[in-house]
Amino acid sequence: MQEIASKLEEVLVRLESLDDKMCKLVMGETSKKEKNALRRQYYRERRAEAFKGRMKLPDFGILQRKDRRLQKVEEWAGMGLRFGKADRPAAFISWLVYVWNNECYLKKPITFSGSAFRIWNGSCRHALGAGDLMHYYRKRIKMVPFLRNEAERQDFSTRPWWGWGSYVLRPVIEEMKESELWATFSERFKTMVQLLGGGLCELEIGGTCWDFNEELPAINNMMKRVAPTWITLIEACLTGLRAAECPQPS
Repeated sequence: MQEIASKLEEVLVRLESLDDKMCKLVMGETSKKEKNALRRQYYRERRAEAFKGRMKLPDFGILQRKDRRLQKVEEWAGMGLRFGKADRPAAFISWLVYVWNNECYLKKPITFSGSAFRIWNGSCRHALGAGDLMHYYRKRIKMVPFLRNEAERQDFSTRPWWGWGSYVLRPVIEEMKESELWATFSERFKTMVQLLGGGLCELEIGGTCWDFNEELPAINNMMKRVAPTWITLIEACLTGLRAAECPQPS
């Protein structure tokens, strides 16, 4: 409680400082030069406050390995349990993608422009469409068979977005499974949130353990059962990457 009180006091001091600056600007108690200086200082402090606790982008590809500086698993799992109680798996995925992409780093790991996603690779950004990033083809109507040949299976197994599922989503799922609430969630919720986690989530579909690296017949057989869920999941990821506001549990 003492720690919380001290943090609240610190926040109040900052707000009073900002209020003083704004009052001077509004009341006209300063010269034009001083107003400009105060305004710049005010916005610098506001920006610094908004970005407090955020990290620089890593010096490796953001989807290629785990960023061990991220210490959000328990917090994110707690929110996941709230979404689970509301039975909103797609909203949870969109929320987690949004928070990871918008609130952890000083700059977004993944931006969107020119009809392509720009993914941080450790030194710059490279462009990928939704198909190359997460095997999403909006104009494709026929989903059976899901993978039509071995070349498509190899492409599907190595899509970069599966790295996000392994390094960001799966630790959150594992933390959620430690809660007694997990057993009360719908099969729909548990299936959707675990699909992106890959084989280590030990999700069984039609008697086969789900894995991006499974053989073509096995993936197609599993997709016959979960294709609508899979499409909703991928669209939830796209929504999170493009969202202007953070989705919230009801």
